Amino acid sequence: MAVDCTSKGMYESLSWCPGQTSQPGIRRKVFFIPKSWIEKWPVLPDIDGAESMAALATYEGDFVLAADKKWQYLEVLTTKSNITSDSQGEKPSKTILNKATLLYAGTDEEASGFCRQANNDEMIYLCQQRNGKFRVVGSEAYDPDTTISQTSGEGETGTAGTTLTAQCTDICPSPFYTGKIETEDGDISGADGSAILPGV
Repeated sequence: MAVDCTSKGMYESLSWCPGQTSQPGIRRKVFFIPKSWIEKWPVLPDIDGAESMAALATYEGDFVLAADKKWQYLEVLTTKSNITSDSQGEKPSKTILNKATLLYAGTDEEASGFCRQANNDEMIYLCQQRNGKFRVVGSEAYDPDTTISQTSGEGETGTAGTTLTAQCTDICPSPFYTGKIETEDGDISGADGSAILPGV
């Protein structure tokens, strides 16, 4: 029996308006959580089931966390922090390596305590673009990894700090997340970071 290999495909034109600005970098507050605290993941639509190219890169649904667990946050230096995505592997098994480089200004006890745990744990990160949209570095299907480096700086003008390099294989460049983010300070929207009122 012949296999039908035709694909719906979701290719659309990519336009760019003159004068439009693409804002580089990420915002200061990056949210994180151990992967083991996530009870249910949102899902990326199949290529043949998506309604648009944008939908292909956007999670559907919410992260469901274990009881009493919340997303924590890390305040980073925005001038030295970013997210990147690079193709890896060979056809037909090519994937994407998503990476977040996050620089925290401190090296004291709290920062070192975080590093001691995250160095051997599986952490998931939500990074907010300048335009307010959140992107995920981490995957349900693949193992995330966080590597740590600290420096005291040197001389009178060196930079002291803790650098976290989070990376994870995925099928999509750092997927967008528009669902609910449950934080210690209340729930916010992954679409733009706005507060979600109770009962909504």
